[in-house]
Parts: sequence; structure tokens; C-alpha cells
Amino acid sequence: MFKKLLYGCALAALTISCNEDFDNWSSPQSNEPEEAVEVVLTSTIDAVEVNLAEVTDDQVKVIDPMVSVPDGFALDSYVGKLMKCSTDDSGAQIVEASYDVDVTTDGCVSVDDLQAAVNAFYGMRPSAREIVLEVYAKVSTSEDKSICLKSNTIASALKVTPVAPVIEPAYYLTGSINGWDNTNTSYKLSNDGSDPYDNPTFTMRIPAPEDGGNIEFKMTPESGLGGDWSECLTAGEEEGTFVYHNAGGNLVITAVEGALFYDVTFNMLDLTWSYTAVNFKPFVYFIGATDGWSVADQKLAHQGDGLYTGYVYCADPNGWGNEFKFQREAGSWDNEINSGTFTGGISGDFADGGGNIKATAGEGVYFVNLDLSALTLNAVRITNMNLVGDFNGWNPGDDAQQMTWDAENFCYVIRAAGVTANGWKFTANNDWGINLGGDLNNLVGNGDNISAVGSIIKLYPTRKTSDNIYCTIE
Repeated sequence: MFKKLLYGCALAALTISCNEDFDNWSSPQSNEPEEAVEVVLTSTIDAVEVNLAEVTDDQVKVIDPMVSVPDGFALDSYVGKLMKCSTDDSGAQIVEASYDVDVTTDGCVSVDDLQAAVNAFYGMRPSAREIVLEVYAKVSTSEDKSICLKSNTIASALKVTPVAPVIEPAYYLTGSINGWDNTNTSYKLSNDGSDPYDNPTFTMRIPAPEDGGNIEFKMTPESGLGGDWSECLTAGEEEGTFVYHNAGGNLVITAVEGALFYDVTFNMLDLTWSYTAVNFKPFVYFIGATDGWSVADQKLAHQGDGLYTGYVYCADPNGWGNEFKFQREAGSWDNEINSGTFTGGISGDFADGGGNIKATAGEGVYFVNLDLSALTLNAVRITNMNLVGDFNGWNPGDDAQQMTWDAENFCYVIRAAGVTANGWKFTANNDWGINLGGDLNNLVGNGDNISAVGSIIKLYPTRKTSDNIYCTIE
């Protein structure tokens, strides 16, 4: 019989036809008998409680059917419907969802149907769930089945616990990376605190061994920390699978040349796992509304251990929203860096834009810290960029030495610089927290004092035309 999940549906009408699939609940295909006949269905079972994890057969008895069949008729089948029900304010029953099922002649429903219905109605959490089963008998003339009749409907109150693994709030890597110490909690696998039956995907980033070797491990559930190995997650028979109850061998991450980290993902319901090698490249590239989502030439530079820093100019000349993403390769959307990447959080003057990243402080230049190891993103809008040095008493808030942003050329400009050879630097937001110094062709944060002099100074902070932050002096 075709199974079909229906939501918010009314109960079916009580007249049927005799077609093979019983899909069309229409009036009989021939005239009714001259005298009224009655088909009565009863059952001595009206409530069943079952834990599917403990069922060894492929069926569960849910009713004990007894049907009175009129002369000249024979039982054709039982027709059942599993329902998730609630009551309204008046106490009337409301069918929130239903699932058609076959009911055997001895009153059984398949374990697969019960499992599927509970999962559809409530999800996969292994808790006892209340379901109503309604059943009626279908009888037909015993010779040619030209007349079909149905009985009254009976109900059975089911309390069904589905089969599902017990998923704990957190798991911990125990293996070669931490001396097989299952009291160690340094390597925590989590799903960010979500309900694990709604979000069964648990992730973690593991540093690659310094010797470049493989990583062998098991996953210790939170309840097993401190020496209990019995419930560890271990390798399944097929590659990319795992098993519960410490039933398999060690899980293995095979070394990838040049990897700095491995991103590990476990799906606790599918019983699958995978890993991806992480090798940080020199730059990540900014692309967004500023350049019409067509150019990715502003970039952040890698500072080590997955931390990228730099300056980006965010604008919205087309009115699309001041939003953007980052790319690992300029012009390629493969493995893009979007708001969902930053499971560690987005803070400061950037925010989650629903996939895109949003510049919340408006048009302007932002100083960015993007950490692909901690998966965090922070930005500070640059409200002003100043020159500071011996010539003005190293005052980072000297308004007379404030630079102007040239959006056309992506640079800050000052045409009346007061700098001297006694040393000076660039500072942002009237503070020393963000400053630049060092080589004019490769300025760096907290770099050395600059001794070159001139009255027209241009600072190019976004790496749009160079791999470095640089300035020119005239």
C-alpha cells in the first residue's frame, strides 16, 4: 500500500471502492444490497506501549481484531492510519499529521512504519511518543468483489519509543594526539549546544602533529571521561563510518602533506564521519557590494596559525546592502568564507548577514582580524587615520594631521604633513591600538618608526594593488 504522510488533514470519508490500491475512497462500484448490512470491528487491545529498540520481530501487535462479516462477504484487509493528535480549547481532537499504514490480519503494524511515523511526527529523540492508531476493516463480496463495505473505526492509543542512539552533549578525542588519556578534555567535539537530535553534526578542529604523522583516536562521550571506554565511538566496517559501544578499531586521520589542522565532522545519527585538511594560504580575498560582487582584489594577509589581518573598504554603491564574503582563491567560490564559517562568532562592526557578512557601521575602512583556526571574525571601523610622531609629541589624536579617505584610489591622503626625520607612524581612531610603521613598501602593525619626510603622504591599506600595505611620500 502506498505510504503517504499528510499534515493538517481531516479524517477520510467512510465510503470506499474496490480498486486494487484503495486510493479512491469513493462510493461502491455497484448497487448496495437491498437490505442494509453491517460490518462490526472490535478489539480487546486499545492501548500499547512499545520500545522499538527492544523489539526482535519486524512487526508489533497493536490491535486484536475481531470482525463480523455478513453472509456473502469476506474480509479483504484492515486499513490503518497513525496520527499525531492534540486537543483544542474546547477539548476537540485535532489531527496534526497522519501516516497511512498496513495492518495485518492478526493486528500487527511493521516496526519500520512505526519508526518512520514517530520520526516524521516528533524527530529521532529516543523518547516515548504518543500516537493514535485508527483502523477499520474492509470487506467485499466473496466471489467477485463487486461490492465493498467498511466497518466502524476503532482506535488504539500507542506510546512508541523509536530506535535512535543516545547522543550526548559532547565528545572528546582520545588518542595519539593526547597520549590516549581519556580524562583529557582539550579536544572537544560539539554541535554548539544545539539539540543533538535536531542537529546531530558534531565538529572539531585538530592541530596536525608536528611530525606530520597520522592521528589515531577514539571519541569518548562526556559520560565516559575518566576511564570508561565502553561507550567510545570507533571505526565501522566501511570507510567513513563509525560504531558505538567501542565495537570497532581506532579511527584514523591519514596525514596530508602540508596540513596544519584537520577539520573533523561526525554525524551521530547517520553514523558517518569525515575530515578535511586545512592548510592556510598567504591571503584571503574580500568580495562584495563595494565592487559589485565582481572583483576580489582587496585582501587580508596571513599572520600565522590561521590568523589573517588587514584593512578593507566596505561600501554599497548599488544599494544592494553593505555586505560581502571572503574567498580563499580570488574569483573562486569554492570553499568560500561566509558568515556560517565563523562558528566562534562575529564581533565588532561586522555581523552575520544570513550567509553574507554585513558591515554594520556603514561605508568606510575597517580593520579586520579573521581567524580561521578559532573560526572568529572581528572588525573595527576606522573613523580617522592620523600621522603621529616626534613632531607633534606623539599625539595619536592630532586633528591637524588627520588623513582623508580617497575612495576612488583606495588610499588615505594628507597634503600638509608635518612629519620629520625624527620618526613618525600612522595611527587610527585617535589611539595606539591600531598603528602602522616600518618599511614604506611593507608597513606592518606596531612596526618601526618611519624617518622619510614629505608633505604629501598617501597610505594604501587594503592590499588592492599590492600584496603589502604601503605608502608613498612626496
